Amino acid sequence: MSASKKKTDKAGELYEDPKRVYLIDGTALAYRAHFAFAATNRGGLTNREGKSTSAAFGFTSTLRSLMQREKPDYCAVAFDGPISDLERTRVYSEYKATREDAPEELVEQFDVIREISEAHGLPILESKGHEADDCIGTMARQAREAGCEVFLVTSDKDFMQLVDDQLKMWNLRSSTSAPEVQGPAEVREKFGVEPEQMIDMLALMGDSSDNVPGVPRVGQKTAAKLLGEWKSLDGIYENLDDVKPPGIQKTLRENKDQAYLSQQLVTIQLDVPMTVSFSDLEEPEPDVERLRELFKDLDFDALLKTLPKPKGPTVDQHYRTIRNQADLDDLLAILREHGRFALDTETTSIEALDADLVGISVSWAEGKAAYIPFNLEPPVVDGGPEKILEAVRSVLEDESLKKTLQNAKYDLVVFRRAGVEVRGVQFDTMLASYLIGPGIQKHNLDDLSLQYFDHQKIPTKELLGTGKKAITFDQVDIDKAAEYASEDADFTWRLRVAMEPQLEELKLRQLHDELELPLVPVLMACEGEGIRLDLDHLSALSKELERRIEELVERIYERAGEPFNLNSPAQIGTVLFDRLEVHLAAKMKPKKTKTGQWKTDATVLEKLATVHEVPQAILDYRQLTKLKSTYVDSLPELVREDTGRIHTSFNQAVAATGRLSSDHPNLQNIPIRTEWGRKVRRAFIARDKGWKLLSADYSQIELRILAHLSGDEGLKNAFLRGDDIHTDTAARVHGMVPDLVTPDIRSQAKVINYGIVYGMGASRLARETGMSVFEAKKFIDNYFRAFPGVKSYLDETLAFAQEHKYVETFFGRRRPLPDIDASAAPLRVAAENMAVNTPIQGTAADIIKRAMLTVHQELNERGLNSRMLLQVHDELVLDVLEDELAVVEPLVREAMQGAAVLDVPLEVGLGVADNWLDAH
Repeated sequence: MSASKKKTDKAGELYEDPKRVYLIDGTALAYRAHFAFAATNRGGLTNREGKSTSAAFGFTSTLRSLMQREKPDYCAVAFDGPISDLERTRVYSEYKATREDAPEELVEQFDVIREISEAHGLPILESKGHEADDCIGTMARQAREAGCEVFLVTSDKDFMQLVDDQLKMWNLRSSTSAPEVQGPAEVREKFGVEPEQMIDMLALMGDSSDNVPGVPRVGQKTAAKLLGEWKSLDGIYENLDDVKPPGIQKTLRENKDQAYLSQQLVTIQLDVPMTVSFSDLEEPEPDVERLRELFKDLDFDALLKTLPKPKGPTVDQHYRTIRNQADLDDLLAILREHGRFALDTETTSIEALDADLVGISVSWAEGKAAYIPFNLEPPVVDGGPEKILEAVRSVLEDESLKKTLQNAKYDLVVFRRAGVEVRGVQFDTMLASYLIGPGIQKHNLDDLSLQYFDHQKIPTKELLGTGKKAITFDQVDIDKAAEYASEDADFTWRLRVAMEPQLEELKLRQLHDELELPLVPVLMACEGEGIRLDLDHLSALSKELERRIEELVERIYERAGEPFNLNSPAQIGTVLFDRLEVHLAAKMKPKKTKTGQWKTDATVLEKLATVHEVPQAILDYRQLTKLKSTYVDSLPELVREDTGRIHTSFNQAVAATGRLSSDHPNLQNIPIRTEWGRKVRRAFIARDKGWKLLSADYSQIELRILAHLSGDEGLKNAFLRGDDIHTDTAARVHGMVPDLVTPDIRSQAKVINYGIVYGMGASRLARETGMSVFEAKKFIDNYFRAFPGVKSYLDETLAFAQEHKYVETFFGRRRPLPDIDASAAPLRVAAENMAVNTPIQGTAADIIKRAMLTVHQELNERGLNSRMLLQVHDELVLDVLEDELAVVEPLVREAMQGAAVLDVPLEVGLGVADNWLDAH
């Protein structure tokens, strides 16, 4: 292999240019990606089977960006060996001891990250007993000796000890930004020393993230000053008597052994044994087909689109653009002849309530589709869009012509805005996908087309652009718009053909046909109604919160002894652990993140709050600032001018249990259990004088479902007698008569009643009730003795899940559990908890959906003016005309209680008031 390549300069002369070698710190890159996605994507990315993919996705994105941007001559990836087996650990047993163990979901991704690396044509650098740093250092030395230009792909400051004019650090800060290349000048600017002095700089400073001790009281500035004067660690100690000030001299003298130990720990080794040497490196040649397989398995759809399209037959596509009356008449005849077709709209906005029709596409057979543009000049039909709609109305509103849509709710709202009521909707491919694979959130048409047909649809941004140059669909060239829209309809049709057998096989067709699809017009009605806000109340509440937050900040600063940034976890950690040392009183050992910052999440602060005022005040500050920004200040901005109300959007295809979620705004997460959260609920009011809000809430529905599913006689009889279930549980567990149950004992029983089906163990029960762990374990044991049917149900459900890799609800909704037998304990335990709570949560979700169908139908059939507005967890909220209350209250109660026939009655609590808080 050659270490240089021939190039031609501007004068046409040949010259030798050193080849460039990129060495990637794979361990560090995987860590960074995992935690970055965990922080910004609700816990991280998962594939269709529910397995974590954050680290693999972030690693791959960075790798492909590097390969595309730099086109390296040679490239390799290095990984750490086990911490317990490192030479540094044998030298210093506390090395990295303060660092938390890598999450199991991250550890389990390293094998696939290695596969991805090798599929890109990159060799793996590993050495038993050594870290990735040493492997990179060894390969960097070999490459540098061969005359290559070397780039270390990492942000780890330890590598600065290797930097020179031939070797630099290359840190890709994001997939879109330019890389930060650090050479000798950057090292000097950042640390004030030469690269060859970095080992001693790090030895003096220490490294909290790796638990390298360093010398106490010697930070970066002091270390740089010492090395500037005495050049090296040896030089410092040879001239120790001359070191000033005396305090620094003293700490250096007392910690000499520690300084040299740290020097040994931070020195990157340059001669570790590896199976790969520089002579083995070759120009990377990615295996595209292997990458395609990996990306499909991992559901890396965005990355899959970056690969060259696979060779083979192209998809059969026969699309036409409707340009005149004759074309339109012919198309409508075809649709009537076939009797069913896929339907899609193209519009001016992704928000259905703001979207105007630009065109309609239809497909009646695989590869056959047509597009009806509303903005063609001259128009398809004389009279323009209104006349086109009149022409297609007979087909769209014909109940006998069966339609298939992708995310039908959006298109149906668009058509309704245009004055057309689409009838005969028979299939929704998004809902079908959700039923088949509820554990993922990739139910859009592009991703489904990739998954089912390995077909990459025309990207939307290819037509509309992005950023400031983006256009709306009515500005797209008609021919391009027609191809795009026809493809949408075509693949919606193809998906139906592919999905129908799956729904039948999994026995999910009834759920699709009788619950999820009929719920679409119900949700449309709720979203269209919206709910009124008391803007004056929110304005006053905002000011009240502002005052309270200011008081909290002043109190925190006073008790902490100094002002600091309350939105900075790093500064909070410094104050709590370094200055106040609150952890000592709490008898807890604080932990650090990989970046060396103290952990200050809610769990940590809650424990510290038991012994000091500041952590609790910080928790209060976080809660109030979030409530203020998320709801109090944001809700008024979401009020629509045309209706004067806010209109949340309900999502059917998000929560894996079958529950609905909402967004823009999310009304599911208003913290009703706090005083300030309740004040936010007071802002939701009835629409006008003479109207009231009615709240109908299932009482203890999940416990009632547990009683039915478990068949436990004690639990069932308590509900049948109408007893207070928590008092009854406490009495049974403690062997006492119900009259002797105190509020504290009842509270303990309530915690276990709701926690037992979510995998609550003794530690969590102790934490939430104040019991000792021993007492909590005894309580749980007594609970299962008192309710043996519950224990049997949980065991049987878990056994079923382990055998079949899924569980299902009372109505047949399935949830796959691929991690139920995972070797990684956290993944397995999480899957086991899902196994026992999904049948209960999912059944509750199905029940309230069934109730919504009945309530909506009854209100319409009886010609009532009252309307359903919201569904939040186990509660329905309605706008009710006061004159109709006598009819609506029993109507809602009967609909909700009759939504399922269980062995115990479903109880519903009703409340009526001017606002949501008082009605609940």
